[in-house]
Amino acid sequence: GTSPLYVVQTVFSNINEPSEQQCVGVISLIIWNLIVVVSIKYAIFILMADNRGEGGTFALCGLLTGESSPLRRKAKRVVAVISILAASLLIGDGALTPAISVLSAVEGLAISAPNLQNWILPITIIIIILLFLGQQVGTGRIGIAFGPVMIVWFLTLFCTGIWRVTFHPKILRAFNPFEALNYLLREKKTGFFQIGSIFLSSTGLEALYADLGHFGRWPVRTSWFLLVLPAVTMNYLGQGALLATNPTLITNPFYNAAPGWARWPLIILATISTIIASQAIITGCFSLISQASSLGFSPPFGVQHTSKTIIGQIYVPAINWTLMFLTLAVTLYFRSSSGLTHAYGVTVCCVMLITTVLYMCIIRYTWRRSWIFVVLFGVFLVIDCITLSSNLVKFAEGAWVALLIATFFFILGFCWYYGQGKLRRYLHFNSRTTSLSQLPRRFGLMNKRLTILPSDGRQASPTSLNGETNGQLSVRHHQEESNSDSESSNDEYHEKRTIRNYSNGNGNGHVSLVKDVEITTVGSGADFHSSSGITASITPGIGVFLTTSSTHTPHVFENLLSRLHAVPQVIIFLKISHAGVPILSNEKRLKIKTFGNQRIYHITARYGYSENKIHVLDILKLAASTNGVPISNEANITFFIPNSTIIINKNGWKTWITRWPLFIYAFLKSLYPGAAKDLALSPANTVSVGILARL
Repeated sequence: GTSPLYVVQTVFSNINEPSEQQCVGVISLIIWNLIVVVSIKYAIFILMADNRGEGGTFALCGLLTGESSPLRRKAKRVVAVISILAASLLIGDGALTPAISVLSAVEGLAISAPNLQNWILPITIIIIILLFLGQQVGTGRIGIAFGPVMIVWFLTLFCTGIWRVTFHPKILRAFNPFEALNYLLREKKTGFFQIGSIFLSSTGLEALYADLGHFGRWPVRTSWFLLVLPAVTMNYLGQGALLATNPTLITNPFYNAAPGWARWPLIILATISTIIASQAIITGCFSLISQASSLGFSPPFGVQHTSKTIIGQIYVPAINWTLMFLTLAVTLYFRSSSGLTHAYGVTVCCVMLITTVLYMCIIRYTWRRSWIFVVLFGVFLVIDCITLSSNLVKFAEGAWVALLIATFFFILGFCWYYGQGKLRRYLHFNSRTTSLSQLPRRFGLMNKRLTILPSDGRQASPTSLNGETNGQLSVRHHQEESNSDSESSNDEYHEKRTIRNYSNGNGNGHVSLVKDVEITTVGSGADFHSSSGITASITPGIGVFLTTSSTHTPHVFENLLSRLHAVPQVIIFLKISHAGVPILSNEKRLKIKTFGNQRIYHITARYGYSENKIHVLDILKLAASTNGVPISNEANITFFIPNSTIIINKNGWKTWITRWPLFIYAFLKSLYPGAAKDLALSPANTVSVGILARL
């Protein structure tokens, strides 16, 4: 909605006095770009690809990598990497949007008060700093005024445009698509280069798609077709009419198109509108980072909620200060909106191309449509390729800045995703843990019975550990999805009641750190008088162990046993699973299994990628209320979390080439060694257990 501030001026940046024919051709290209790309492609088609109401890059990723997707595992990994790239490009755009938007608005001072020319940059810097400082407070009540302000903004654009069109009605020829085509054929090379600048009129289209989850498909479409599209279209026509009658006003056609008496109010309104637009892109970056952390695509940055009623209002301090630094840097480097436009738009154009490709895959593999529909939608892919090729010629003029910022965030996301996968596979093959179904045997609970609690809280029929019920074999091992994050399921166990703990050792991948430790199940406070080995005492309280497996004990549990030779009275293995949907209801959140006569539990808590904060105590309370998990006193609960230390193999020069992502991952892991930042744990009740991994 703020692109009319700088688009026309940017298109004619190399033409001092455009002719009437050129004005009609350029405005026609802008209008038909809004109609074809934004209105038809995005507002009609792309908005159909929602994931439980959510839009954006990760919504497309969820549609392609869900359980019903026919794509193979490797293809899903490729989609995941592509989604990381697209999100990184959008964050790169997020660093430039506040700079170019605020600069374009404040530059109106040079029109109304030329003596304030030298104050444009300082005022812009102050506004940007205040904008980012205000993020930690949240929009709150002031956010209520955003809607009315933007309505006034779009009505102002419409009225200004239609007022200017009355002075030169011939500009309405721009509605004819042949004017746009004839302009490209006539201008040739110049017209091709101008496509990149014309694309700036639609840079907000990815924000349009990302806002789907906040407003819904039809409200977004309605506001676009009934308010935004008519307003910006008429304003572009008004600027074209102005230049057709007085081409010398090309220095700033937006403010020159307004009446003289309205310029000061317009400067104030434009500044407020650009702040709101910048606020939207910044909070959008926060949401992207939060979703990426939930999906395991980025380090677990800390997320703060700035609203008690709206879950989507969040604040990510690390990203906020990084974006502020980058925005101030590019503002000081380019110093004007005309300079920034050369860097702006390239990243969004790349995201637009990625969105088109992913949408075509969804048509074929998720919706199972015919290849004919894929080919027909390929027309938009051709348009995207032409637009991208035109934008890439601006690389040396400043586009490298946006791509450099995007590359930085992509490296962070990719290295974390790649390293986490390597760590899971290392633990899978180099550490051996116990099957949950065998755990009661290790604790001398052979006479106990195995009970499975369904999610609705009803208790299933008890089943003996050997799988016999009513004389028939009826219990299966819990072969749930463990994917690459589950521990090995081919463990060998001693028939006697012993503990074995495995870690990296002599190269065979299964080396015991300690000798077999005989377990004696004794009550709390028992003496360690056993003459036949080291006893493992049952201590009072509840121990919650974070895990990534649905079938085996976590490495934290095994390490703790080997060191302390003690187990809590009630053992809970908690697995946090992130679904490919934005939000899950409490009825679908928990999946609980119990072993060893209500002594050992495995809880799988599922969360959507838009749920930014996970309160572990809330999970336990929900499990207690719906499934009878014995949670009586919160003070008796201890959380055991992993604290991984990564050591990278540095032998040979080839290692530095093939394993460079792991070196970055090891550094990031040292910054975020324990539980994810979106897990709310009580520090007084939390114990970190070290795990060493050699990658």
